[in-house]
Amino acid sequence: MNKFLSILLFLNFSNPLIAKEKSIPCDEKRPRTVRVNIGRVSVLNFPFKPKEVVPGNSSFDFKQIKNDLILMALRVGARTNALVYLEERRCAFNLVAVRSGGDDILIVKDPKDSQIEAKFK
Repeated sequence: MNKFLSILLFLNFSNPLIAKEKSIPCDEKRPRTVRVNIGRVSVLNFPFKPKEVVPGNSSFDFKQIKNDLILMALRVGARTNALVYLEERRCAFNLVAVRSGGDDILIVKDPKDSQIEAKFK
């Protein structure tokens, strides 16, 4: 069983065709780079449904489905910025179209969610 599991994990993480998921912080002061493969979509998954998406130009197509923002590059060499407005936050991103090595699924984390309020007497 361990040998089978090892082979399965190796195939899962070594196959470039399988979507890779990673996290990215929501930052309104320092835009985070999102690499979108030409001919593929990238997904930004937010903790809750974004209220508004404002792209810098029309080099990328955007589609919103629940908490996901799906991005697709419309041309080779496309670059722009985009702002995503959440309930009480704004996230800034720099979008870049790439031929390979793009981001498949990015989980957007809000650094404020991890802060704990402590009261001292």
